[in-house]
Amino acid sequence: MAYQEMSYKVSIFAVSDVGLVRYNNEDSWKHLPEDQFYVLADGMGGHQAGEIASRMAVDGLCALFQENHVKDVQEIANTKNLLYQIIQDVNACVHRKGQEGAGLKGMGTTLCCIYLHPDGLVYAHVGDSRIYRLRGQLLEQLTHDHSLLQELIDLGELSKQQAEEFHYKNVITKAIGTQFFVDPVVKSSNLLAGDTFLMCSDGLTDLVSKDEIQKILLQYSDEEAAAQLVSLAKSRGGYDNITVLIIKVLSTL
Repeated sequence: MAYQEMSYKVSIFAVSDVGLVRYNNEDSWKHLPEDQFYVLADGMGGHQAGEIASRMAVDGLCALFQENHVKDVQEIANTKNLLYQIIQDVNACVHRKGQEGAGLKGMGTTLCCIYLHPDGLVYAHVGDSRIYRLRGQLLEQLTHDHSLLQELIDLGELSKQQAEEFHYKNVITKAIGTQFFVDPVVKSSNLLAGDTFLMCSDGLTDLVSKDEIQKILLQYSDEEAAAQLVSLAKSRGGYDNITVLIIKVLSTL
């Protein structure tokens, strides 16, 4: 499906799959086509707490973005400040919800979002759900995981081979809702016609490499690529929920 809004004509394709092991899907995603705002979250917690956390984060962020964002006034710097603040507000809401009962205690979620601003790309994240950009033939990871694995890699304490065999890949060091305060990363960059953005949960990236993702995005149409990525992750065990959101900037208007 394609939308012609603001300064861009965009196509979007999404697949969210429960995987082969889990009984429920704790991933959530949503988009605001009229604002060209896209959000993905990967929840965590016992019973249905992860589902609740991710849905609260996605719905809450979209609602606050619509409520506070004035398209014809906001500059990129102001939009970045807005995103930083409303992600903190969403964090506070999820954190409060997590204090309401034993079944919800400690619940949390990753969160990442993209906004196609008239003057460029604005994006933000907390946790290890990722945003990639395919420009031409090159796939670049725009986000930097908030995870124990990434911290050890950054410190030089894990080699590439050790990282692949690391048993605590799913330990994240920053999340929405687990603490009273969160410090999201909010960035911006230029935006070109033809850019393709991939937002995904770690159910994909734990099992499919960056090189494989790039190859599939280049080889298939966006709709087919989304299906192929999920299928590949499931063929390798599919032990987590897998959500893939592909956004292509077809043209500037």
